[in-house]
Amino acid sequence: MTRSVALSAAVVGAVGSLLSAIALPWAHYGDITVPLTRFPGWGGYVGSVLALHACVAWAVLSRAARPALTLAATAALSLVAVGSTLLLALTYDDASALFDGAVPAVIPRPGLGGMVAVVTILISTGAAAVRGAGQRSPVAQPFSRTRFSWRVDQRERGTGELRF
Repeated sequence: MTRSVALSAAVVGAVGSLLSAIALPWAHYGDITVPLTRFPGWGGYVGSVLALHACVAWAVLSRAARPALTLAATAALSLVAVGSTLLLALTYDDASALFDGAVPAVIPRPGLGGMVAVVTILISTGAAAVRGAGQRSPVAQPFSRTRFSWRVDQRERGTGELRF
């Protein structure tokens, strides 16, 4: 169950990130919409999100992934991705960096792209966390002294086996 939930959340996160990067505006200047690619430093955001989704895909799809390691890597990459998203989204009012030549004389407002990007990053991070929590640890069961002593007693009587 957790694998299907994690896989669904990972797909939703990846599609949402793609949608926010390609289709949604990141700023509005009156009727002018500003896409992500007009922001300075947009490549850093795209690189951090690609790295995050690669780590989430590894955490969700791989059976041999170590939960603690993938959770730590996903947490670190999600912090980097959210930071780069916020840096880009908060520069929506820097018109001289977004436009060449004449700057529109209107009040800018943030677009939907940055908000969707933050939400999809959180969804993807949740997918890796759900998958990490759903995996069983490869560590053996803890030693139980009472169970061990009962089996030793059974072994001495010849009626049981000695198992740990």
